[in-house]
Amino acid sequence: MRAVPARPKDEAPSKALKVFGSLLAPTTVLTALLFYFGTRHATFFCEWFGVHYSVLGLSAPDYLIRSSDGMFVPLTVLAAAGLAALWGYRFLRSALAPRTWRALARRAVPVLVALGFGLLLLGLTGLAVPALLYAVPGLPGVCVALGVILFPVAERLHATLSGKLAAGAVPVIQWTFTFVLATIGLFWAVTDYSAAVGQARGYEYETKLGGMPETVVFSTKDLGLRGPGVTATACTAQDAAFRFRYDGLVLVLQSGGQSFLLPKGWNRREGVALVLPRSGDVRLEFSPLGAERDRSC
Repeated sequence: MRAVPARPKDEAPSKALKVFGSLLAPTTVLTALLFYFGTRHATFFCEWFGVHYSVLGLSAPDYLIRSSDGMFVPLTVLAAAGLAALWGYRFLRSALAPRTWRALARRAVPVLVALGFGLLLLGLTGLAVPALLYAVPGLPGVCVALGVILFPVAERLHATLSGKLAAGAVPVIQWTFTFVLATIGLFWAVTDYSAAVGQARGYEYETKLGGMPETVVFSTKDLGLRGPGVTATACTAQDAAFRFRYDGLVLVLQSGGQSFLLPKGWNRREGVALVLPRSGDVRLEFSPLGAERDRSC
């Protein structure tokens, strides 16, 4: 009996992934991406309160930590969707009879192509008319990434069914460009989502201000701190090191020698954010929420 020759193995995706991975593997590239996503998060968080993020002098670790807030959901969804697709493919391939599997795969090819066109069109629509998909942060980028991946997947599935797997440099180049476009789409998605999360965190902070631990500011001179819920007290004791006291403030964050504070009654319509430079003439006092605080100077 003549042995059936084995079908050629398509190694183009793995080779392209190795080429593309070698470009993103360096730690400096990944760190730069995390830094960028963290900057987008900080920009829109501070913008919610009317403060430019550069005023606070945030450090590189601050940006890297904030980047995780904007990347957690997209990476989780991407990994879950990838695993679901892989498990579904392997399950159907092993559970169905060969003839049924081939019939199903043959019908899936045009569906994947049509779905790819639809997703790509939706993503480009978000690029042409950003306000159209503004309510779903990251959706245009995800659509572009998934859309460009579905085309070579459909082509490979068709080639497998017909037994005509292409060889040479062309498939590798094709998959490399596919990974580049998919990465651009994911970069776009995470960028939009990081900005949306930063803005959402600002809104959450605003809604919780009234129930957050209070920060008391002591100063050697009148700082003129005013705002809803802020109380200024002039210390009359002759031996008081700090002559003025300000209650009703909440510390948002401190970095780069700057303290970012908000009045407990702050709102976006008429609220003013406060940024104090760290100085020996100013002291911040903290205590747990609900603690009995000495109101004297």
